[in-house]
Amino acid sequence: MNTKSLIIGDTAQLSYYFPITYDRISSRNIDHKFIIERNYDNVYILFGEQRTFLNESDDFFIDVNVNKTLKLINEIKDHVKRIVVYSTSELWNNYETQVFVYNKYNYNYTPYIKSKEILCNLINENRHNYQNVFIVYPFNFNSPYRKSGFLFSKIFESITKKNINKIGDINFERDLIHPSIIVRESINTKSDILVGTGSLINIENFVSDLFNVHNMNYKDYLINEIKNNLPNKRGSYYSGIGYSSYHELLTLTIKDVYEYKIS
Repeated sequence: MNTKSLIIGDTAQLSYYFPITYDRISSRNIDHKFIIERNYDNVYILFGEQRTFLNESDDFFIDVNVNKTLKLINEIKDHVKRIVVYSTSELWNNYETQVFVYNKYNYNYTPYIKSKEILCNLINENRHNYQNVFIVYPFNFNSPYRKSGFLFSKIFESITKKNINKIGDINFERDLIHPSIIVRESINTKSDILVGTGSLINIENFVSDLFNVHNMNYKDYLINEIKNNLPNKRGSYYSGIGYSSYHELLTLTIKDVYEYKIS
């Protein structure tokens, strides 16, 4: 059975991992009438995903992550079968254990995370109006398509171009998940889901493994000279349901680097 699917946000990291048969449009000039007339089975709203830690006010993030997103959902929800919108696992970043989608939000504040909480609360508190809207809460994901300025954009640049980059301390742990796994689960889900590997991964070890595969020593290319100054602090939290493994994360990331280098 053929289905029609649309991605809104054609430059988002996740957009590169959806099937090429899916329609794609920019989030800058969304034609609501076009979406409605096409009668899509699935619409994936991806825009705003890489604005995570921009130094902007609450209003900046609320405008995109709440007002613009909810306006779009309200205009198309009665004309498409299914809508998937993306939030963040950071809504649980104050936990020190495994977390599940049903756990109460508990996080250290940033404007970005706050805007995601507002959006999710508005959807969850009005489920009778949003029965075909599903929220995906992804854990940390990275790829060579990550925009400049982020840690992993520097890491991938050093691997693919052999540039030297200055970074902060990377000896910490996170639940990392590959973008393709998030996309796979987004396509299959019929409920809200929190998508992670289900374990804490040491970032330094992961980076070292990535470089070793390319016969490179990461210490020759990544110089620890920047003080980490992230606007929020995180606990040692991870997904209570594991959708992947470290081996799969590493294998898929290596594949990413190879395909990006030859593209």
